Amino acid sequence: MDESLTQAPIGVIETTAAGEITAVNDAAAELLETEPAALRETDIRESFPYAAAGTLREAFRGDTPTDTEFEEYYPRLDRWFAVDVVIDDTVLIYVQDRTEYHETDQRADRLERRLDRIQRIETLIATVLQRVIGAADRREVARTVCAQLGGTEGYDFVWVGDRDFRNDRLRVVDTAGSAPELREHIDDALGDCDTLPGQQAVETEATQHVEAVADDAGLPRAVRQAAFGSGLQSCVAVPLTHQGTVYGVLSVYAGREDGFSDGEVAGLETLGRVAGFAIRAIRQEELLVADTVTEITLEIRDETLPLVTVARELGVEFDLDGAVPRGDGAVVCYVRPRAATDTGGHGETTAERVVDPDTIEAAFADDDRVEGVSWVRTDDEPLLQVTVTGETPVTTLVGWGATITDATYTGSTTRLVAETPPDENVRQLLETVDETVAETELIAKSEATPTAEPAAFRDRVSERLTDRQETVLRTAFLAEYFDSPRGSTAEEVADALGITGPTVLYHLRRAERELIEAFLSAGAESEETEPAAGDDSPDVPADDD
Repeated sequence: MDESLTQAPIGVIETTAAGEITAVNDAAAELLETEPAALRETDIRESFPYAAAGTLREAFRGDTPTDTEFEEYYPRLDRWFAVDVVIDDTVLIYVQDRTEYHETDQRADRLERRLDRIQRIETLIATVLQRVIGAADRREVARTVCAQLGGTEGYDFVWVGDRDFRNDRLRVVDTAGSAPELREHIDDALGDCDTLPGQQAVETEATQHVEAVADDAGLPRAVRQAAFGSGLQSCVAVPLTHQGTVYGVLSVYAGREDGFSDGEVAGLETLGRVAGFAIRAIRQEELLVADTVTEITLEIRDETLPLVTVARELGVEFDLDGAVPRGDGAVVCYVRPRAATDTGGHGETTAERVVDPDTIEAAFADDDRVEGVSWVRTDDEPLLQVTVTGETPVTTLVGWGATITDATYTGSTTRLVAETPPDENVRQLLETVDETVAETELIAKSEATPTAEPAAFRDRVSERLTDRQETVLRTAFLAEYFDSPRGSTAEEVADALGITGPTVLYHLRRAERELIEAFLSAGAESEETEPAAGDDSPDVPADDD
């Protein structure tokens, strides 16, 4: 071998036409993880590592080697080599390590594929958002999500489960993708165990990520076998949640070994929140249009609740005028404080304790579940605005889609009255509320029927108003914005809702217009149906010109 090749920075192997190695430089021996002496006088076809394609051996198959160049992966060394076979007076084989290049290229490919999937999810979220918001029922929400995700590139099987609050279990609503036989096994597993990622996502209210479905011993055997037989390797289960309440689950299976990237999971979680919001809106609509509602009265004993704590410390009681969900999990409550009355031994009222408004407002300052406190009015009929967040009975009930119609907070107990859809599982609702407090007792439960005429008008108006318009309108009404003089300004209503004053005015004007149109159209319809006046009707004087 020429001296310059011996010192070359790349690997060089010299052989005869028959393939016998006659010389090896140090660079080649290092690449092949051996010594030059161990390679000399051996057959290149035996001494060079094996690759799946075997291109080098093909080059030496005939009586005379052929010029060739290629890149191949060599598993034993876990390296990529670029190999050039050059025929001259002798046969020279040039070897270069291309592993780093290929690893970089593979990383770039993986990142590009993940970026493509993330962008596709973002597009899907926009599409699903448009279609889900207009869904007529929860089944349509599930169908929309499955139709958009299932069977697309990268997502081989999708199922959406609805949380049956009455029986406290999941049920498959819809599926899509290339593994329809998996649904039967999932249905069976939902009835027999609670180890599916979808069930865990609902129970923990958190996303579950299984990178190797076939190797997860916690999954039912039939589910693992069905997934493996369909080429499904990884799974992500995302809870469909809104304001702390889980309404169902989205489970996505993929045939990729690399599972789901953080960006993909984040995108699917956003999709889960969008679907959860849509289901919550549908539940509220069901409550509005229901022929009957279930009215429940709860007595809650927990002295750590914000309003109860202040009532006990200052000797006051609070009566709820109304509660408005703000849209981010917080609930804006309007309460009227009154001095608590103590009774003597014969049940007679002895004294009333009057508390300064500033003292009441300051008493809420140290409770992290109270986001804001402000006075609507401080005269003889004081009205206080308290924004409650976190885990409380009010936020839990609202999260379930219930409407709180009345509440009284004393220094030791809370009595709440709420309306829920007629098919609601009251027992499960009580258990959910009880998780946030020390003790919950059901005092009364009854079926109520809305008055026909007000209910019809309310439904007509509700169809005209957007959720944001209704929230702004209800908040402004409870904050006495429409009173004269006003109890709150537009800016104060805006602060309660976390939006700007101009936005409040915009929504109020739109809502007022819809209300007036609904009222006038209802009046016109009524006039059209009235019978014509008879001869005994009083004469109406004509207008003067």
